[in-house]
Amino acid sequence: MFPNKKQETIYLAGGFRSGWQLKVIEMLPEFDFLDPSAHKIQDPALYTKWDLDAIRKSDVILAYMESSNPAGYALSLEIGFAHALGKEVILVDQIEDAEISRYFEMIRQCSNKIFDAMPEAIQHLQSRCHKKTQA
Repeated sequence: MFPNKKQETIYLAGGFRSGWQLKVIEMLPEFDFLDPSAHKIQDPALYTKWDLDAIRKSDVILAYMESSNPAGYALSLEIGFAHALGKEVILVDQIEDAEISRYFEMIRQCSNKIFDAMPEAIQHLQSRCHKKTQA
């Protein structure tokens, strides 16, 4: 499936505005990534198919609910789909509004790990990778 597959494949779920995906990829060279922000597909049917196929191929879903994300609808779909497939979901939850946060609880329940900030999630993934190489 992946000719030069590294340790694991991570699907990057979240908004496209801040460019966080490139920072994560740079910080975690031990992993392969499937990044929907990079495919540039405009047709909703095609990008939905690409995203769901990428989640199927991934080992881990790193989901970033930035405070600037207006609603997280697509992120919610990606997390729910990944959870239904038994994938590991790591959520970075930066929702600041208590009213919005209350409606996001079901998404948190579908996540295996939840962090308040991306550096914590990156550190978690780095430590996981180091543990596997030492074993």
